[in-house]
Amino acid sequence: MEAAGVLRTVDLATAALPRHRPASHLTVRAGTPADLDAVAALYERVTRHRNGMLTRRGKLFDFFAADAKLPGDGITLVEDDGTLVGYATWQRGRGYGADSVLTVDEALATTADAARELVGVLGSWASVAPTLRLCPLDGDAVSVHLPLEAARDHERDLWMHRPVDVVRAVGERGWPAHVRGVVDFHLTDALADWNTGTWRFAVADGEAELTRVDGEADLRLDGRGFALLYAGAAGARSVAQAGLLHTVGVEPDALDLLGAGGPAQLLDYF
Repeated sequence: MEAAGVLRTVDLATAALPRHRPASHLTVRAGTPADLDAVAALYERVTRHRNGMLTRRGKLFDFFAADAKLPGDGITLVEDDGTLVGYATWQRGRGYGADSVLTVDEALATTADAARELVGVLGSWASVAPTLRLCPLDGDAVSVHLPLEAARDHERDLWMHRPVDVVRAVGERGWPAHVRGVVDFHLTDALADWNTGTWRFAVADGEAELTRVDGEADLRLDGRGFALLYAGAAGARSVAQAGLLHTVGVEPDALDLLGAGGPAQLLDYF
Protein backbone atom coordinates (compact mmCIF):
# COMPACT_ATOMS: atom_id res chain seq x y z
CA MET A 1 0.00 0.00 0.00
CA GLU A 2 1.40 3.37 -1.00
CA ALA A 3 0.11 6.95 -1.02
CA ALA A 4 -0.83 7.63 -4.64
CA GLY A 5 -2.88 10.82 -4.75
CA VAL A 6 -4.97 13.43 -2.97
CA LEU A 7 -8.64 14.37 -3.24
CA ARG A 8 -8.48 18.12 -2.63
CA THR A 9 -11.39 20.29 -1.51
CA VAL A 10 -10.88 24.04 -1.87
CA ASP A 11 -12.70 27.23 -0.89
CA LEU A 12 -13.10 30.16 -3.29
CA ALA A 13 -14.67 33.56 -2.86
CA THR A 14 -17.92 33.15 -4.79
CA ALA A 15 -17.79 36.77 -5.93
CA ALA A 16 -14.40 36.11 -7.55
CA LEU A 17 -15.86 33.68 -10.07
CA PRO A 18 -15.88 35.17 -13.57
CA ARG A 19 -19.21 36.15 -15.07
CA HIS A 20 -19.85 35.91 -18.82
CA ARG A 21 -22.70 36.90 -21.08
CA PRO A 22 -24.98 33.83 -21.27
CA ALA A 23 -24.47 31.77 -24.41
CA SER A 24 -27.58 32.01 -26.58
CA HIS A 25 -27.36 28.40 -27.73
CA LEU A 26 -27.33 26.99 -24.17
CA THR A 27 -30.17 26.41 -21.74
CA VAL A 28 -29.77 26.28 -17.95
CA ARG A 29 -32.38 24.50 -15.85
CA ALA A 30 -32.84 22.66 -12.57
CA GLY A 31 -32.32 18.92 -12.75
CA THR A 32 -34.74 16.24 -11.56
CA PRO A 33 -34.27 12.57 -10.67
CA ALA A 34 -35.23 11.74 -14.25
CA ASP A 35 -31.98 13.44 -15.38
CA LEU A 36 -29.63 11.31 -13.26
CA ASP A 37 -28.91 8.77 -16.01
CA ALA A 38 -27.83 11.59 -18.33
CA VAL A 39 -25.68 13.05 -15.54
CA ALA A 40 -23.94 9.68 -15.04
CA ALA A 41 -23.34 9.43 -18.79
CA LEU A 42 -21.78 12.91 -18.90
CA TYR A 43 -19.51 12.02 -15.96
CA GLU A 44 -18.26 9.05 -18.01
CA ARG A 45 -17.62 11.22 -21.07
CA VAL A 46 -15.53 13.63 -19.00
CA THR A 47 -13.56 11.01 -17.10
CA ARG A 48 -13.17 8.10 -19.52
CA HIS A 49 -9.87 9.39 -20.92
CA ARG A 50 -8.42 10.05 -17.46
CA ASN A 51 -6.59 7.65 -15.16
CA GLY A 52 -8.00 6.41 -11.88
CA MET A 53 -11.60 7.67 -12.13
CA LEU A 54 -14.14 5.28 -10.62
CA THR A 55 -17.22 4.08 -12.48
CA ARG A 56 -20.62 5.34 -11.37
CA ARG A 57 -22.37 2.12 -12.39
CA GLY A 58 -23.01 -1.11 -10.50
CA LYS A 59 -24.81 -2.35 -7.39
CA LEU A 60 -23.61 0.42 -5.06
CA PHE A 61 -24.89 3.22 -7.28
CA ASP A 62 -28.05 1.28 -8.12
CA PHE A 63 -28.71 1.09 -4.37
CA PHE A 64 -28.43 4.85 -3.87
CA ALA A 65 -30.41 5.57 -7.03
CA ALA A 66 -33.31 3.40 -5.89
CA ASP A 67 -34.73 6.13 -3.64
CA ALA A 68 -35.16 8.37 -6.72
CA LYS A 69 -33.83 11.43 -4.91
CA LEU A 70 -31.39 14.08 -6.01
CA PRO A 71 -27.89 14.01 -4.56
CA GLY A 72 -27.54 16.99 -2.23
CA ASP A 73 -29.98 19.90 -2.48
CA GLY A 74 -30.07 20.26 -6.24
CA ILE A 75 -28.57 19.84 -9.69
CA THR A 76 -28.01 22.61 -12.22
CA LEU A 77 -27.99 21.39 -15.83
CA VAL A 78 -26.61 23.06 -18.94
CA GLU A 79 -28.05 21.79 -22.24
CA ASP A 80 -27.31 22.43 -25.88
CA ASP A 81 -30.40 21.76 -28.02
CA GLY A 82 -31.65 19.28 -25.41
CA THR A 83 -28.30 17.48 -24.99
CA LEU A 84 -26.66 17.66 -21.57
CA VAL A 85 -23.24 19.35 -21.81
CA GLY A 86 -22.62 20.32 -18.19
CA TYR A 87 -23.92 19.90 -14.65
CA ALA A 88 -23.25 20.88 -11.06
CA THR A 89 -24.56 19.10 -7.96
CA TRP A 90 -24.66 21.29 -4.87
CA GLN A 91 -25.70 21.77 -1.27
CA ARG A 92 -26.98 25.18 -0.25
CA GLY A 93 -26.09 25.05 3.45
CA ARG A 94 -27.62 27.51 5.90
CA GLY A 95 -27.84 31.23 6.45
CA TYR A 96 -26.87 34.31 4.51
CA GLY A 97 -23.98 35.60 6.59
CA ALA A 98 -20.25 35.85 5.96
CA ASP A 99 -19.79 32.20 6.93
CA SER A 100 -22.40 30.82 4.50
CA VAL A 101 -21.00 28.18 2.10
CA LEU A 102 -22.28 26.75 -1.19
CA THR A 103 -20.81 23.24 -1.38
CA VAL A 104 -20.51 21.99 -4.97
CA ASP A 105 -20.08 18.25 -4.85
CA GLU A 106 -19.31 18.11 -8.55
CA ALA A 107 -19.18 20.47 -11.53
CA LEU A 108 -18.31 18.97 -14.91
CA ALA A 109 -18.74 20.03 -18.52
CA THR A 110 -17.88 18.70 -21.96
CA THR A 111 -17.43 22.10 -23.67
CA ALA A 112 -15.82 25.41 -22.78
CA ASP A 113 -19.12 27.27 -23.30
CA ALA A 114 -20.93 24.94 -20.92
CA ALA A 115 -18.15 25.32 -18.34
CA ARG A 116 -18.35 29.12 -18.50
CA GLU A 117 -22.12 28.91 -18.12
CA LEU A 118 -21.82 26.71 -15.02
CA VAL A 119 -19.19 28.94 -13.43
CA GLY A 120 -21.41 31.97 -14.05
CA VAL A 121 -24.39 30.27 -12.40
CA LEU A 122 -22.28 29.31 -9.37
CA GLY A 123 -20.96 32.86 -9.15
CA SER A 124 -24.52 34.17 -8.98
CA TRP A 125 -24.78 32.74 -5.45
CA ALA A 126 -22.33 35.38 -4.15
CA SER A 127 -24.96 37.51 -2.38
CA VAL A 128 -26.13 34.62 -0.15
CA ALA A 129 -23.10 32.30 -0.03
CA PRO A 130 -19.79 34.18 0.05
CA THR A 131 -17.76 30.96 -0.10
CA LEU A 132 -17.83 28.30 -2.82
CA ARG A 133 -16.45 24.90 -1.78
CA LEU A 134 -15.64 22.24 -4.39
CA CYS A 135 -13.26 19.46 -5.47
CA PRO A 136 -11.53 20.61 -8.67
CA LEU A 137 -10.55 18.11 -11.35
CA ASP A 138 -7.15 19.23 -12.57
CA GLY A 139 -7.18 20.69 -16.07
CA ASP A 140 -10.81 19.91 -16.90
CA ALA A 141 -13.17 22.29 -18.70
CA VAL A 142 -14.58 23.82 -15.50
CA SER A 143 -11.35 24.15 -13.52
CA VAL A 144 -9.65 26.27 -16.16
CA HIS A 145 -12.40 28.91 -15.66
CA LEU A 146 -12.02 29.03 -11.87
CA PRO A 147 -9.63 31.41 -10.05
CA LEU A 148 -7.83 28.47 -8.43
CA GLU A 149 -4.75 30.61 -7.84
CA ALA A 150 -6.78 32.30 -5.08
CA ALA A 151 -8.19 29.06 -3.63
CA ARG A 152 -7.67 28.03 -0.02
CA ASP A 153 -7.37 24.36 0.85
CA HIS A 154 -10.34 23.23 2.96
CA GLU A 155 -9.53 19.54 3.13
CA ARG A 156 -7.07 17.07 1.66
CA ASP A 157 -7.95 13.35 1.66
CA LEU A 158 -5.03 11.07 0.88
CA TRP A 159 -5.84 7.95 -1.11
CA MET A 160 -3.67 4.87 -1.48
CA HIS A 161 -3.04 2.12 -4.03
CA ARG A 162 -2.06 -1.50 -3.54
CA PRO A 163 -1.59 -3.90 -6.49
CA VAL A 164 -3.26 -7.24 -5.68
CA ASP A 165 -2.94 -8.95 -9.07
CA VAL A 166 -0.33 -7.17 -11.20
CA VAL A 167 -1.18 -9.15 -14.35
CA ARG A 168 -4.83 -8.09 -14.30
CA ALA A 169 -3.92 -4.59 -13.16
CA VAL A 170 -1.77 -4.08 -16.25
CA GLY A 171 -4.03 -5.93 -18.68
CA GLU A 172 -7.27 -4.15 -17.72
CA ARG A 173 -6.02 -0.64 -16.99
CA GLY A 174 -6.05 0.95 -20.44
CA TRP A 175 -2.97 2.66 -21.90
CA PRO A 176 -2.21 5.63 -24.19
CA ALA A 177 -2.34 4.54 -27.83
CA HIS A 178 0.85 6.45 -28.69
CA VAL A 179 3.04 4.69 -26.09
CA ARG A 180 5.17 1.71 -27.14
CA GLY A 181 7.92 -0.10 -25.29
CA VAL A 182 9.18 -3.20 -23.51
CA VAL A 183 11.00 -3.50 -20.19
CA ASP A 184 11.99 -6.43 -17.99
CA PHE A 185 12.05 -6.12 -14.21
CA HIS A 186 12.01 -8.25 -11.09
CA LEU A 187 9.16 -7.52 -8.68
CA THR A 188 9.27 -8.37 -4.97
CA ASP A 189 5.96 -8.41 -3.12
CA ALA A 190 6.34 -9.61 0.47
CA LEU A 191 2.58 -9.85 1.10
CA ALA A 192 1.25 -11.10 -2.25
CA ASP A 193 3.91 -13.61 -3.27
CA TRP A 194 2.04 -14.48 -6.48
CA ASN A 195 3.20 -11.10 -7.77
CA THR A 196 6.85 -11.84 -7.05
CA GLY A 197 9.04 -12.81 -9.99
CA THR A 198 10.69 -11.55 -13.14
CA TRP A 199 8.28 -9.91 -15.55
CA ARG A 200 8.28 -8.47 -19.06
CA PHE A 201 6.05 -5.41 -19.45
CA ALA A 202 5.06 -4.67 -23.06
CA VAL A 203 2.79 -1.83 -24.17
CA ALA A 204 1.60 -0.89 -27.69
CA ASP A 205 -1.54 0.30 -29.46
CA GLY A 206 -3.41 1.11 -26.25
CA GLU A 207 -2.88 -2.28 -24.62
CA ALA A 208 -0.28 -3.74 -22.28
CA GLU A 209 0.53 -7.07 -20.69
CA LEU A 210 2.83 -8.62 -18.11
CA THR A 211 4.35 -12.00 -18.86
CA ARG A 212 6.72 -14.03 -16.72
CA VAL A 213 10.25 -14.52 -18.02
CA ASP A 214 13.12 -16.65 -16.81
CA GLY A 215 16.21 -15.39 -15.05
CA GLU A 216 17.01 -12.17 -13.28
CA ALA A 217 16.59 -8.56 -14.40
CA ASP A 218 18.73 -5.44 -14.03
CA LEU A 219 15.76 -3.53 -12.61
CA ARG A 220 14.53 -4.79 -9.22
CA LEU A 221 11.26 -3.22 -8.07
CA ASP A 222 9.51 -3.35 -4.70
CA GLY A 223 5.71 -3.74 -4.58
CA ARG A 224 5.35 -0.24 -3.11
CA GLY A 225 7.39 1.14 -6.00
CA PHE A 226 5.13 -0.66 -8.46
CA ALA A 227 2.12 1.07 -6.85
CA LEU A 228 3.72 4.50 -7.24
CA LEU A 229 4.69 3.94 -10.86
CA TYR A 230 1.38 2.34 -11.88
CA ALA A 231 -0.62 5.25 -10.41
CA GLY A 232 1.67 7.83 -12.01
CA ALA A 233 2.45 9.20 -8.54
CA ALA A 234 6.22 9.15 -9.06
CA GLY A 235 8.79 8.59 -11.79
CA ALA A 236 11.30 5.76 -11.87
CA ARG A 237 14.21 7.94 -10.73
CA SER A 238 12.25 9.15 -7.71
CA VAL A 239 11.24 5.58 -6.85
CA ALA A 240 14.89 4.56 -7.07
CA GLN A 241 15.93 7.43 -4.78
CA ALA A 242 13.30 6.24 -2.28
CA GLY A 243 14.95 2.80 -2.19
CA LEU A 244 11.98 1.04 -3.83
CA LEU A 245 13.80 0.36 -7.10
CA HIS A 246 17.34 -0.99 -7.41
CA THR A 247 19.32 -1.09 -10.64
CA VAL A 248 22.28 -3.15 -11.79
CA GLY A 249 24.37 -1.21 -14.29
CA VAL A 250 21.41 0.46 -16.03
CA GLU A 251 19.37 3.64 -15.67
CA PRO A 252 15.87 3.24 -14.16
CA ASP A 253 14.00 5.38 -16.71
CA ALA A 254 12.60 2.48 -18.75
CA LEU A 255 10.20 1.72 -15.89
CA ASP A 256 8.50 5.07 -16.47
CA LEU A 257 6.47 3.06 -18.99
CA LEU A 258 4.44 1.74 -16.04
CA GLY A 259 3.16 5.27 -15.38
CA ALA A 260 2.37 6.16 -18.99
CA GLY A 261 -0.66 8.42 -19.23
CA GLY A 262 -0.03 10.66 -16.26
CA PRO A 263 -1.16 10.61 -12.63
CA ALA A 264 -4.36 8.94 -11.49
CA GLN A 265 -7.15 11.17 -10.17
CA LEU A 266 -10.35 10.58 -8.22
CA LEU A 267 -13.52 12.54 -7.50
CA ASP A 268 -14.85 9.84 -5.15
CA TYR A 269 -13.48 8.95 -1.74
CA PHE A 270 -13.96 5.51 -0.25
